Amino acid sequence: MIKIQSTTETIESKGGMLLAGKIAKRAGLARIKSALVNHAGAVIVSLFGLMMEGKSDFESMKEKRGSLFFKEALTLPYVYAKETVRLYLEQMSADADAVIEQLRESSAKIICQAPLHGLWIQGRHYLPVDIDTTTMDNSKTKKEGVSRTYQGFDGFHPIMAYAGKEGYMLDCELRPGSQHCQKGTAAFIEGLKERLRGIQSGGRLLFRMDAGNDSFETLTAVTGEGRYCVIKRNKRRENGEKWLKTAKRHGARVETRKGKKTWIGTARIHPRKKDEILEDVICVFEVTERKTDSRGNRYLIPEIEVNTWWTNLSCGAEKVIELYHGHATSEQFHSELKNDMGVERLPSGKLAVNKIMLAVAMNAYNALKLLGQKSIEKGGRKKHKRKRLEKVIRDLICVAGKLVKHGRDLIFKMNERDPMLPVFLRLNAVLDCP
Repeated sequence: MIKIQSTTETIESKGGMLLAGKIAKRAGLARIKSALVNHAGAVIVSLFGLMMEGKSDFESMKEKRGSLFFKEALTLPYVYAKETVRLYLEQMSADADAVIEQLRESSAKIICQAPLHGLWIQGRHYLPVDIDTTTMDNSKTKKEGVSRTYQGFDGFHPIMAYAGKEGYMLDCELRPGSQHCQKGTAAFIEGLKERLRGIQSGGRLLFRMDAGNDSFETLTAVTGEGRYCVIKRNKRRENGEKWLKTAKRHGARVETRKGKKTWIGTARIHPRKKDEILEDVICVFEVTERKTDSRGNRYLIPEIEVNTWWTNLSCGAEKVIELYHGHATSEQFHSELKNDMGVERLPSGKLAVNKIMLAVAMNAYNALKLLGQKSIEKGGRKKHKRKRLEKVIRDLICVAGKLVKHGRDLIFKMNERDPMLPVFLRLNAVLDCP
């Protein structure tokens, strides 16, 4: 039978804060300034540390109030009370745009430390940039900006941009729940271009987006020199029978089950706006005619399904459709942010404060991605691999050890038989390198 006893020794269950502190230092989070708060950097780093543990509420700051390890690992002058953090954030909200811009720059520095894995299309390298909106359920609250979302609950409707197969977050923007996904998207993309110049290591950019962003302004923003796109086309009220005739005439038949026929191909249709035409952008289609269901039961009237996409890639239609299906991975990235990190029910009643919180979460998200990617690299090989953030928090952040004070030095001791010790030491050494 195991007995429970208390001890005066400092036992720490979140040893990964040592790694988080080194990433925060490299990203320059402590140097973030606000015209209205003198210690803005310390507040931001404190929130960053909490989010690395998968916590995003002010109450969790209370747990860290007397933690020497949390303070030293993140190189904080002191750990603020939860009330102080809330008060400082509300003061910083009047200067929110400047603070968020600095957080975008620090996030880009984190991404620059990791190799971004892209796609190879016809022997050419492309860096995928997936842009998508998601919903954050904040039902039964009266927070500023919370309104009815397209999913039928009250909350926020932020837009996110992810880079590479790993899904590093390039940028995010918190929006009211009722805002349409296309509103402000062209300006959002223009902001991305500046950050991408410093992040991407050569190659071409491939923007992937859903049908809600099918607009002439968006297509203009994501095409041009070195920029390519695969965007789901909004068919609006186009006739399915006409598309079926076009598909049979210009498409190629693909193998399907009995009672189902599918054609894929390209149509010489270009985006138009008054007298403007994007001639480099063409339409890829996939038209399916079903006369029976999967069990062989016949329909009275054949069912026609039409899917179309805009693209300026020169590859075949089948490859374009495959590339678009890869865009669905961004839903997993949304889930990691909202579920694994607990960033869904944002803590403040003020929209500007919650915008800052989401920008801090972006930094923590990228830091966890970086740790996850580095932890599974072996022998210096840098193959594309992804590790779920929930597992990164469980394996690397929640590392147990003992904090010992020896003279003027603080030493964190881990069990020599801990299976995570070799990985932890390797990551610590990598982050110490200039």
